[in-house]
Amino acid sequence: MSSMGSQLVGSDTHSHPSGERWRYDALDRPVDSAMVDCHTHTYVSGDSNTTIDEFVEAFERSGLTHVFVTDHQSISAYPPLQEVLGPQVICGQEQRVAEGEVIGLFLTNKIPAGLKLADASKAIRDQGGIVYICHPLDKKRFSIGYGDLIAALENEHVDAIELYNSKSLAVDLRLSKLSSEYGIPMLGGSDAHVASAIGSSGAAMPWFDSAATFLEAASSATAFGCHCDPRKSWPLRVVPPTPPS
Repeated sequence: MSSMGSQLVGSDTHSHPSGERWRYDALDRPVDSAMVDCHTHTYVSGDSNTTIDEFVEAFERSGLTHVFVTDHQSISAYPPLQEVLGPQVICGQEQRVAEGEVIGLFLTNKIPAGLKLADASKAIRDQGGIVYICHPLDKKRFSIGYGDLIAALENEHVDAIELYNSKSLAVDLRLSKLSSEYGIPMLGGSDAHVASAIGSSGAAMPWFDSAATFLEAASSATAFGCHCDPRKSWPLRVVPPTPPS
């Protein structure tokens, strides 16, 4: 279970007292491990103001070895990031489905809009990608709920689940129990819509060089994270227009 070796600082219940920031520290990160943020955004998402240059600068300060760029409904920020960061940045996409939101990792093509989770899962896997359920059970956002998550797990439509999401106000520890029950890796993502949040949540795992080796490494990952949701600075400055994807 990927949450093993992490320690909660503060409350250990499903929800935390109002105003209390949660934090889970990974106590047993493997030596010389890959450090991965599985969920980030750029200005291409429309609700983030992070430019390509700012993303690169934040990544280089973060201590991460790898980062997935997972903009909403688009993969167009990946090419310019890949030109600078090479294999350290990996293509992903966050897509709304009927039941909530899902992320495809290791993508080469966009996930089509208007799908149910089962169909989105197939579309991701058909291109060799990994199905990553982002911020599940978070009632403050359009997220996959408990019943739909159980159904997806039962039908083997899920490859990994986001245990720690830096924008979530609480951590639902039921996810750890599901990880044990279904043998699904639990990872972390900052969901950074501001550059300074990149790397605030993620996972430490053995090194990988493909979707297959990533999934294998994720099975022994140690997730870490903290609540980190800085306010966006815009509209104080103009953000470049979203390029077509």
